[in-house]
Amino acid sequence: MSFSRIAVAISLVFSYPLAFQGARDGVMDLFNIKERTNKTSNGITIGLLAMVTGMALKLKDVSFVLAMAGATMGNALIYVYPALMLRGAVKKMDNPSAGLKREVKFAMTQAGVGIGFGLIGAKMAIKALS
Repeated sequence: MSFSRIAVAISLVFSYPLAFQGARDGVMDLFNIKERTNKTSNGITIGLLAMVTGMALKLKDVSFVLAMAGATMGNALIYVYPALMLRGAVKKMDNPSAGLKREVKFAMTQAGVGIGFGLIGAKMAIKALS
């Protein structure tokens, strides 16, 4: 059991920088930051680490984070993203069939249901927090 804990700790220590770099680059893309100097990257890194540390100090139970991620991202991956991909693929077609157009409408309806499920799940996660 001790060896397993050590292995998990090593995995976390060495995989966190890789995941964090992706998150930092995503934030820079989200806010359309073109200047990618060391000063800019370091400032964003410090800001993100401060935010994550503040959240870690505030949240004592990681189950809220897991519940919120499952409610939002889980439903998005299952219902919303596939429907959006289908709609995008059909829009690029020259002459899609009527059946395919109905399929897109059905998929978008399911995406709406998925968003509803996500909202309900997020509400329940917040309710369980208090």
